[in-house]
Amino acid sequence: MAGRLRAYTRRSIMTGLSGTFRSGDRARQQIALLVFFLLIVGLAIIIPSNATSADQNPIQNSKLSQKGRSLIVQVRTVQEVNLSKLDRRPDFARANHRYLCLQMNPRGGTTIVRICFGGGKRTYRVLGVSRTSETGKVRSSKVIPAEVKKVDGLKLVATFDPRDAGLPPGNYAWRVASHSGSCPQSGPLEKPDEDCVDYFPPKHRAVYDLRPVRAVGCTGGNGEFVTHGPRGRKRVALTFDDGPSDYTPDVLRILKRKKAKATFFMLGQQVSSYPTYARRVLALGHEVANHSYDHPLLPSGSNIRRANRRIIQVTGFRPCLFRPPYGAVSSSLKADVRAARMKVVNWDVDTSDWKLPGAGSIASTIVHQVRPGSIVLMHDGGGPRGGTVDALSSAISGLRDRGYRLVTVSQLLGNRIIYRPVR
Repeated sequence: MAGRLRAYTRRSIMTGLSGTFRSGDRARQQIALLVFFLLIVGLAIIIPSNATSADQNPIQNSKLSQKGRSLIVQVRTVQEVNLSKLDRRPDFARANHRYLCLQMNPRGGTTIVRICFGGGKRTYRVLGVSRTSETGKVRSSKVIPAEVKKVDGLKLVATFDPRDAGLPPGNYAWRVASHSGSCPQSGPLEKPDEDCVDYFPPKHRAVYDLRPVRAVGCTGGNGEFVTHGPRGRKRVALTFDDGPSDYTPDVLRILKRKKAKATFFMLGQQVSSYPTYARRVLALGHEVANHSYDHPLLPSGSNIRRANRRIIQVTGFRPCLFRPPYGAVSSSLKADVRAARMKVVNWDVDTSDWKLPGAGSIASTIVHQVRPGSIVLMHDGGGPRGGTVDALSSAISGLRDRGYRLVTVSQLLGNRIIYRPVR
């Protein structure tokens, strides 16, 4: 009996000690959990609310749209981006390049066109364009003109001509890619460079149908009479009268090579004779305008309307600019032009190329008489125009050397071309 009592007493003591040990463990665990919780709360207070984790996508959303000939990309980021710190022509195979790029991949193609923000100079006036393989190997790169804006600090909007980026109309897979420029290449945090790129959409590429468009008209046809544009900016409009003719393709070839735009005041009868050239002018991004049907002095309203109808029938474009033959105007002519919803446009620099003074004289007149906002008169029809053709290249170079930008008359006057999708 005494033995059983001693055994029972030892078991009770051991059980009590064990319970004491388990209670101590639970207390220590609870204290540890409390300390951990307080640490997390403290960190939450210390870290700013706009901080992002390494795994958070810095691109909140993105959108593509078309307006006229322009393609518009909008990117909203989680934090404000310093564009000047981005590389607009990065080496996509290296881990230390920081970039933010729209990636456009023609459906079924293997080339990716990457249009990138950034650069230390002309940050808001140009974009970088790189054509790469799917692995990121750069095949070619260049800079294209663009309009880049920041909205409310977090939204970037870039507007550019897709033709400048080598993007013809068609179906594309696209997304926006962002690289911070810091990707661990060694040590315990090492990871492949592709894992350091963030995308939007994050899981797949979106699809966009880049539509072909055509110019159908322009704004500003208010009957106003002008001889030049605003004098505040170094812009100039080259204009050609009396075409199209056999000289028009040579003029277009030089303008294309020099990447310059011009305005062609066409005669309705010449449009009938050279319809292909008239359409070519428009297709190359130049402006088509009305110069009457058959070049009479002070043409009637019916003559002006007849020229307009012929231009529209051949090119699909309704002019908003009219230049009177010989520059002659009257109150009735102005009223007729206003009724036809056009503007009367003469000039302030006359090359007198119709007098055949020679290429050197024509180029010199342009370069030395032009002022900011000038409208220059030349001819691509109505007689032998070899001198005008020969003068054109050096005249354009001379203007650019003096800081001038060549634009169409509508651009010079602040009007715009109206575009419609091709059906």
